[in-house]
Amino acid sequence: MADSSILLALSALAIYGMTQVIAKAAVGSSNATSMVALNFLVSVPVYVFIFISAVLLWGEYFDHLEYVLYGLIGASTARGGYYIYLEALEKGSVSMVGSITAAFPAITAVLAVTLLGEDLDPIRALGITTVIGSMIALSYSHGKSANHHGFSKSALMLSIATLLIWGFGGIFIKLALDGLPLIGYLGLYVFILPPIAFAYLRHKGAGWSVMIPRWTVPVIGAIVVAELWQLAYFSETSAISVGAASIVFPLISAYPVVTIVGARIFLKERLSRTDCIILACVVLGILLISVP
Repeated sequence: MADSSILLALSALAIYGMTQVIAKAAVGSSNATSMVALNFLVSVPVYVFIFISAVLLWGEYFDHLEYVLYGLIGASTARGGYYIYLEALEKGSVSMVGSITAAFPAITAVLAVTLLGEDLDPIRALGITTVIGSMIALSYSHGKSANHHGFSKSALMLSIATLLIWGFGGIFIKLALDGLPLIGYLGLYVFILPPIAFAYLRHKGAGWSVMIPRWTVPVIGAIVVAELWQLAYFSETSAISVGAASIVFPLISAYPVVTIVGARIFLKERLSRTDCIILACVVLGILLISVP
């Protein structure tokens, strides 16, 4: 039977993937700025509650300042990288942006083995390589057939920035969770969300009106997406807290497989023969990683 970290990672993979399907179906008319604003409005109350709970139930932040610093860096890279990723998508094709950023677990896995001393047996190493390689190929193959936009130099630089931020940031998240309880790490988002979200919205020239949603179907869909995304992130961080970063991150990075299959089933999107072959390779990689 697979260990708890793999089961949690697979849960996060499934929720992330289906969240994207819901976003495609219900939030198509919302732009990136609106999504960021709604995500902020939905997330802040949750993390305020978590922080208060962490202080009352644990309350040892000052005794673990080194790990608090790791946590602040890790949380900043996770959320900041996501906003940079949105910028890259606005400036370039999803096929190229997805292909570049899909490789970030390779950086995290290499750093986890070399810096954190995590062990990888040959079968799981093969599975990780298969998943990462297949995800890059799938991002390019599936995106190319669905999107024909150009790819500017700025999109390339933003994609590489996302790749590096997520890749290196994953190590800080793992380091933080080695010294902080899960509730303690998640509580740190109270200090990360406001400055990053407001910096992004100011960069986009958004006014305060963006913080007052109009209750339309896309807005309701966006709120559902934001809540599901939080649930997936809680599952992801739980997996990282009890498992190896070199395994958890590559597993979760395969969530587009669920999105693509879900879009095929529920939204009737087409899959090419190449997509199907690559999807099978991803599943094979997941099975190799999950071998006890």
